[in-house]
Amino acid sequence: MATYAIGDIQGCLAQLNDLLKKVKFSSEDKLWLLGDLINRGPQSHDTLLKIHDMQDQCTIVLGNHDLHFLAIYFGGHNPSSADRFDELLASTHAHELAHWLRGQKLFHYDASLGYAMSHAGIPHIWTLTEVAAYAKEVEAVISGADSELSYTTFFQQMYGNEPSCWVGDLVGMARARSITNYLTRMRLIRGDGTLEFSYKGTLDQMPAGWQPWYELSKEKFVGLKLMFGHWAAIGGVTGVADIIALDTGAVWGRYLTAMMLETGVKTTICVT
Repeated sequence: MATYAIGDIQGCLAQLNDLLKKVKFSSEDKLWLLGDLINRGPQSHDTLLKIHDMQDQCTIVLGNHDLHFLAIYFGGHNPSSADRFDELLASTHAHELAHWLRGQKLFHYDASLGYAMSHAGIPHIWTLTEVAAYAKEVEAVISGADSELSYTTFFQQMYGNEPSCWVGDLVGMARARSITNYLTRMRLIRGDGTLEFSYKGTLDQMPAGWQPWYELSKEKFVGLKLMFGHWAAIGGVTGVADIIALDTGAVWGRYLTAMMLETGVKTTICVT
């Protein structure tokens, strides 16, 4: 049995199928998916349906695009002109898939393998114990297990950049939004934990006064192998051995990448 982690699929089903075939993925193998399963690519509906059918083999963390779909479906928001959710929203499977998707995680850690994953990463301002606890708080809301803040309210009010810096005594929707933003939208950060939300580019052009989150987190999580997606512009390169970027830009015509956790070996499919 092998465990493979795959970065942002974004509805690129043909490349996902090719990649699973290339690694000879079997019914005994496991799949870790780092979020952004859907949206910008051509086959969001069929991609989500395939992953749903494989759910017993999959461990999934939600990405910002997955949450965006749920905010449209449950929160009453309208798709943007760049979204490619039409087929999924019109599908007879939409209700089942949306409710299944909101039952997925924001963070996953397997001590036996020594790996953790979230869509955007883990900020240096939290410990591993804290990130696990904070993720569970929001997972309870999204799944409907939290009686104080409903998942429909969460998805209605999810969007926003405030608060941009974590404060431990945040409550309610502000707390849930802040945790969600760190785990699904983070790229650049300051030492005090303030997030910069607009920049999506390469490291050589990032604005002054900011750092990639993993440059601050690398000293905090020594010994933990941490995988993330979300930041296609860095091309899967962090320069930090145990912080592993697996969004290699499949939806932008570059690569879809799988990494075997037991060996660290990466396999790619070129998107043409």
